[in-house]
This record gives sequence, structure tokens and C-alpha cells, in this order.
Amino acid sequence: MSSFIGHSLVGGAIGWILSFSQPRWSFFRLGWVGWLIVIALLPDLDYVIPALHPSANAGLRITHSLLFALGLPMLTLAGCFVAGVRGQQLWRASAQLVLAGLSHVWLDMLVGVTALPLLWPASDRLFRLPFGLLPSAGKISLFNYYFYYNLVIELGVLLPLLLCALIQQSRVAVKQKWRITFTLLLVSTYFMHWASGLSR
Repeated sequence: MSSFIGHSLVGGAIGWILSFSQPRWSFFRLGWVGWLIVIALLPDLDYVIPALHPSANAGLRITHSLLFALGLPMLTLAGCFVAGVRGQQLWRASAQLVLAGLSHVWLDMLVGVTALPLLWPASDRLFRLPFGLLPSAGKISLFNYYFYYNLVIELGVLLPLLLCALIQQSRVAVKQKWRITFTLLLVSTYFMHWASGLSR
């Protein structure tokens, strides 16, 4: 599984990078970004709610199904519609909500360790990639060396990719923009290669 830091970064970046027609520092914009982070973290509720834990669901992480991951985004989208959000704003909001909801499942799949019941409750079939481009989160502890070790690798993969998206929106000259993007992609690829060599 990816770390809560990785999930939060991706969820926040989705809201920050994909404009919702609001100034970047408005209270609405910051609140929206915070809500997307909540959505991106939500599948890990099985860590804190016993009824959602795999031990209570035949060993399945039901919170990591597509249905669960998209549940809150769909409810939020319905709330936006009721609140009068329409047209391009509604489409933009729906894209952000779906991306934030699915980001958790995507990141955990890219770890390549835990098989996930993506189609639950329609099917108990488990899905797992045969490779890993992200490290496992490791036990969250101030004294756990591997938590920090894996976190560095995870950030090495994710941060350059998120910065690439930010750079594309910047006012940097096009030629310089692509040079920076290429360098960031090389950095991310290096850390992906590092992560792929970890034991699983």
C-alpha cells in the first residue's frame, strides 16, 4: 500500500492543478482541495473501522473496490448539481472527483503487493500487478527505518510527476519548460526503477 502522504499529495495536486474556476488562494479553492484529499484517503478507512477491515470481510479490502472508491465522489457530484453547479464547472468537478477517488486504488495497485477486489461486490476476484513502481508504505512509526526509506522512494516517484503538471501550467518559456519536464521525468523514472527492485 502507498503511504498516506503519497495519497494526500496526489489528491491535493488533482485539486490544485486542475482549476475549478476559482482563485488559487480562495477559501473555496482550499476547501475543495482539502475535500479531494479526504476522498483520496478514504479507502484506508478499513484501518480504523473494524467492520470494514479485511478480517471482517473474508480477507477482502472492500474499501479498495471501485464502488467504494467512487461512492463519495458520486455523492459529492450530486451535491454540486443540487447546489447549482452546471456546464463546464460540473464537468471539471466530476473529473477531479473521479480522479481523486480512483487515485488511491491506482497508487496501491502500482505498489504491486496486495491484491485488491476491484469489482466487489459484483465479484470477489482479486487484481494485482505483477510488478511494482512504488514502494510499500511500511509500518508507520517514528522508529521504523523502512517507513522513511520507502517514503523517500515514493516521493522521488510522485513529486517529479506532480511538478511536471505544475510546470506545464507555468509561464516558463516553452523550450525551458520541456527541458525541466524531461529532467523531472528522468528523476521519477530513476526512483521507479529503484522501487521495482525492492522485495515484495
